[in-house]
This record gives sequence, structure tokens and C-alpha cells, in this order.
Amino acid sequence: MKILAITGGSGAGKSTVLNGLKAHFGDRLSMLSLDDYYRPKEVLPIDENGETNFDVPEAIDHVSLHADILKLAQGERVSFETYTYNKSMMQSELAVIEPREWLVVEGLFVLCYPEVAGLANVKAYIDASPEVRLARRKHRDMTVRGYTPDEVDYQWKHHVRPADLAHIEPCREGCDVVIDNDEDWRGGLALLIEQMEGLDA
Repeated sequence: MKILAITGGSGAGKSTVLNGLKAHFGDRLSMLSLDDYYRPKEVLPIDENGETNFDVPEAIDHVSLHADILKLAQGERVSFETYTYNKSMMQSELAVIEPREWLVVEGLFVLCYPEVAGLANVKAYIDASPEVRLARRKHRDMTVRGYTPDEVDYQWKHHVRPADLAHIEPCREGCDVVIDNDEDWRGGLALLIEQMEGLDA
């Protein structure tokens, strides 16, 4: 099993690129998302205003993530309940992940954990400007996750952008492929697929 690690700031378009990878690789690919490894809300960090901060590396149970990656690499399936961001409008589901030729591990902080990053055969960074990412995040969080505009703006200012600068953007230079997704991601996706398929050459 080969591993692709994908990172990039919130709203950069990781889901769009992942859909492109799924379309190309089909059943040759399985995926783990850091979103499903959030620790329980009651143990997450609280900011100076008493608000839960999801945008720090310690919010993720990276020990369980690493263990699941190793299980898949050994040919075992893994299962877990999907994360609902503590929003009642979202329903948790049982996810069962099968070992495949490629495992994509995606999320904000995937390259912040040395034991996880060290397993990656290919590392990719999805890049987009802060303005574009904020607009995408507002649309997603308000329509899918049930957040209010004020909640989205607060999280962006106090949690998301500080996390970008401290933890996510520094990972860009260490990646094999950088996909510019301000407008058209397809050229970058083609380069990423070429890099991945090249490992079999």
C-alpha cells in the first residue's frame, strides 16, 4: 500500500481534489480524513473567550490515526463513527475503510505529526488565497454544518488564520506537488496523478 498525504488550509479545496483522485483511481484508492479523528469536544482547547478551538494539531487523535494507517498497511480494514462537528443537523455514520493500493490521508494537520508524515510516499499541498478560502468556508459551514455567519467569522479570525500561519503553510515547501486552487485545480491534479502513477513505473 502506498500513501498520499494531502494538506492545505480550510477552504483550499481538498475535497475537490479528492473527488478528482477518486474519479481517476476508483477502487484502487481508499481514504482517511483527519476530520474523523477529532478528540471529544470536552477535551479540546478553549480560547481566551471560552470558545472551543478545533484548529490546533492537538485537537486530532493522531495516535489512533497512525494506528489505523498501520492496520490498513497490514491488510486489515478499519471502522469508526464519522465526526459531526457537534452539530445536531449532521448524523454520524459508520465508516468502514478497506485496504487498497493507495491510501489518501487528508486534513489540515496531516503533516504536523512526524509518525504520520513519515509514512507518506507522496505529499501534496492544496493552495488558495485567504480571501477565496474564507468565501468557500462560509458557504460550507453555513449550508452544511449549520454555523452562523458570526461563528464562521470568529473562527476564521481567532482560530483558522492563526493555524494557517503557525502549522499549515510551513508544510508547503516540503510537499512533492503544490496545487493552485484559486481558480482551476485540474492542472495540479494531473501533476499529482502523474507523480503517484510514476511510483509504479
